[in-house]
Amino acid sequence: MTSHAGASRRRLLGRTVAAAAVLAACQVLAACQVLAPSGGPTGSGALAPSGPPVLGIDWGRAASVERPSNYQASVAPSYPGVHPILRIAGQATMTDAIVLPSGGFTVIGYVPPDWVPVAWTSANGSAWTLHPMDPTPYTFPMALSPASSGSVAAVGRAGDGPAAWLSADGARWDRMAVEVLGTSGVAERMTSVAFSPDRLVAGGSAGPELFERHARFWTSKDGFAWKPVADAPETFDNAEVRSITRFHGGFVAVGVVGTAQVQTGAVAWLSSDGERWTRIDDPAFTGGIAASVAAAPWGGLVVVGSDLERRTAAAWTSLDGEHWTRAGDEASRQHPGGYAWMTDVAVVGEIAIGIGDIQGLQRGTAMSWISRDGVVWERSNRAPVQEGAELYAIIPGGPGAMAIGAFGAPDSYVPEVWLTPAR
Repeated sequence: MTSHAGASRRRLLGRTVAAAAVLAACQVLAACQVLAPSGGPTGSGALAPSGPPVLGIDWGRAASVERPSNYQASVAPSYPGVHPILRIAGQATMTDAIVLPSGGFTVIGYVPPDWVPVAWTSANGSAWTLHPMDPTPYTFPMALSPASSGSVAAVGRAGDGPAAWLSADGARWDRMAVEVLGTSGVAERMTSVAFSPDRLVAGGSAGPELFERHARFWTSKDGFAWKPVADAPETFDNAEVRSITRFHGGFVAVGVVGTAQVQTGAVAWLSSDGERWTRIDDPAFTGGIAASVAAAPWGGLVVVGSDLERRTAAAWTSLDGEHWTRAGDEASRQHPGGYAWMTDVAVVGEIAIGIGDIQGLQRGTAMSWISRDGVVWERSNRAPVQEGAELYAIIPGGPGAMAIGAFGAPDSYVPEVWLTPAR
């Protein structure tokens, strides 16, 4: 991966899904067989779980995901590296997913080696079809949201500038206009987006690709034209927005403090209208990385992420978005001698499902955690379909929830979709 793709791939994003569309899609899918066989769980000598699969605990893989035609499935004998490479054909990185207002699902992402944006669609979550999204190279769509008039909006970056798109069906996309402040001439990027009845709000940052970051926000009435929020140096300095959600008629955003390469803590912002923001540097965010925020089913908010070293998957809760409490470390959110982190969180019914990875020496294992209070988190079972995989985003849908990610990292990034409850 180039530095462009590597930086983009690690954006940790929030999700906003239309509840009515989710329920409709779930009703359709309840009668469908949408999973490829997953086999039994592995690791630690655990026996196969008995009884029906549990939401957020047991996962199965979607039957088919169309891949782009790139790379070869083998490495040349002249490869000079010391460590073996797992080279798999058909690589792409998925970044976000959403339920389409008309039914079905769409996922966005990008394809190497030219880093062009693509989308996938599925009527039932089982079979996924690949579509071109935009021919512009070095373009990375990162986040999805409902938009006005039955469409969905995507935001991200193209080259050194922010980018946005609209689509009615997830297969055909139109590029929209995004203004920049233009005060420094450095790169600007969108990483997250949220929807309210009268506007969309996107967040991101400005700054060099690998160095300092300065938080940015944009607003749009309908997704067709985007305007940047006026800069507020003390509010946005040394930070990047990673996730936004609606809350109490306004918006809550979370992100990280520090440079693109070295994060030093987490941060939150509050806004009643998406235009004026208040920065929240709560002590509970010290030593943490905030990846995703969602309105919690038990009231208030829940944020997931990790500690700075990604040794512990972390979670925070708040009743008002201003005062935050970090959940105490627990064994379920750690991997002895290795790493554990969460990348996204979604709410299904009365539970929050956080997704992410645990990792030992090299290859990770896709993992999820469920919680009913944001304090105690139960870790998912470990099945063969999760080995060697990374989870990037989760939404309500399918039999209960759907996650997207990749298999083969860090050598290959092959797009995959998982569903829960399933085995």
